[in-house]
Amino acid sequence: MTLVVKKRLNNSAVTAADENGAECVVFGKGIAFQVKEKEIIPEEKIERVFYQKEKTLLWQLIEDIPQRYFDISCEIIEYIQGNLKVELGNSIYLTLIDHISFIKERAEKGMLPKNTMKWEISRYYQEEYRLSKKVVELLEDEFEIELNDDEAASIALHIVNAEIGGQSVHQGMESIHLVDDILQIICFQTGSKQDEDNLNYQRLVTHVKFFVQRLYKKEKQKTKNPLYDIVVKQYPQAYEIAEKVKKFVEKKLNCKIDDEEITYLIVHIQLILNP
Repeated sequence: MTLVVKKRLNNSAVTAADENGAECVVFGKGIAFQVKEKEIIPEEKIERVFYQKEKTLLWQLIEDIPQRYFDISCEIIEYIQGNLKVELGNSIYLTLIDHISFIKERAEKGMLPKNTMKWEISRYYQEEYRLSKKVVELLEDEFEIELNDDEAASIALHIVNAEIGGQSVHQGMESIHLVDDILQIICFQTGSKQDEDNLNYQRLVTHVKFFVQRLYKKEKQKTKNPLYDIVVKQYPQAYEIAEKVKKFVEKKLNCKIDDEEITYLIVHIQLILNP
């Protein structure tokens, strides 16, 4: 794909046109420093390309918010992506830039909303929450405002949403609720507590988070796991609990969960039952 620069937006974003003349917004670290108008953008410098609806929404944001907010938002997204070892969907540019564009006004008017999911976010998505607290510190310094942990949780929610490929923050909230529901079912059925100091519980949380992420991204395993029949026979109680989780999730998301996913869930549940 050949993209030619039309206009610089900031250090990390330009508008461009492809070989068919279609306009797009292109993101890449320091991209505007390295190419000028009417020059071809080197492929290795391109990180994200926004066409059609996403491009239109970005244009609206770019036109509506001061350059300063756009620049700091892009820097924060680069910081998040540089510290997380997961791929973030394009939605992070739309939702987080929009969120940050109003943050100074809300803080100065004392209108920072409470985040009702702060407990779940800080507990299940600790790395995202930790990064978001750093982002809050950056925003406080940049805009000379005072924020709180609820704001960190809200920023973490945008990250979680981008991790699952969600197009709206609502999907991110749904996925966090689903992680919590699954863990509650497992803990109730196994008679165990949510113990963050327990290594097996930490591994279970990590597995459930990625399990939910795969469901929302509609990623499926192409091959049957040869261990499935073995673990079903060897760990009947864990299998029974995994089946309860499977039925709950399938009904909740109106989806089909394959044996590959259940195999590893059984193993993690067994480690809770019999460490």
